Amino acid sequence: MKKALILALSLFSMNIFANTTDFTISAEKSGVKGSFATQELTVSKSDKSNRINFTASGSAADVFHSTIEYKGNIFQLELDNVNKQVVINGFTQQKSALVVTKEVQSDIKKMLHAAQLNADNISSFQSTLDSESNITLLKFFEFLATYPINQPIQQKLSAATGPQIQGWTNICSSMGSRKTAVWDLDRGSVKRKSYVVGGHGFCAGRCGAGCPTFGDGQYTQDCLNHDACADVEGEQLGNCSDEWRAASDDFWFSPDCETPHSS
Repeated sequence: MKKALILALSLFSMNIFANTTDFTISAEKSGVKGSFATQELTVSKSDKSNRINFTASGSAADVFHSTIEYKGNIFQLELDNVNKQVVINGFTQQKSALVVTKEVQSDIKKMLHAAQLNADNISSFQSTLDSESNITLLKFFEFLATYPINQPIQQKLSAATGPQIQGWTNICSSMGSRKTAVWDLDRGSVKRKSYVVGGHGFCAGRCGAGCPTFGDGQYTQDCLNHDACADVEGEQLGNCSDEWRAASDDFWFSPDCETPHSS
């Protein structure tokens, strides 16, 4: 009986673990940690430079933490869904603030692509994280891909309070219909253009990088305004800086659409 009890306790205390050739993940006390490889070729199989390490803990419905590390750069997320606040930081290997260069942007795109390939492995792994928290981890990869070149990855976002509920106007009900996007320029003029929500080849109005990657996709007026500004002005920031900032909190806090996306 005593031996059986010891065996049972030892099994209970062991971390659940999954391992494939390029993907590992283990359950921790309050979340998960793991790593997976990008698809770029390396000179040696022992070369670890193409591996992405990640951790996630907490709950997306409450307070959620995640860290991603790749090529010495560290990306941190703290999402507080109770107080509607998110803090994102990026650091270099020397612990200085990380600014998006062409090289960093290329690395982030590789990270996102690798996360897409491993999304099923992460989502299906059994741990203390619920499905929404797993999606939030994956969405962190996607949000990093929205940062333009020369932008430091240091951001604190709070969903605004005011006449619009928590800082966004949901346009899910307009999927497939036309909505007018509005954005202003540095010199004070205002532009408008009509777009089909969910259309135009880049899922106009969707919050995030392109069409839905993880989850059903969120569509808001702020995200439509930024999509239009970037489409017409040809830049993510610059004239579109205000629109990018206004759309950022929508990405984290607005609800997913349940309406099927139009092509």
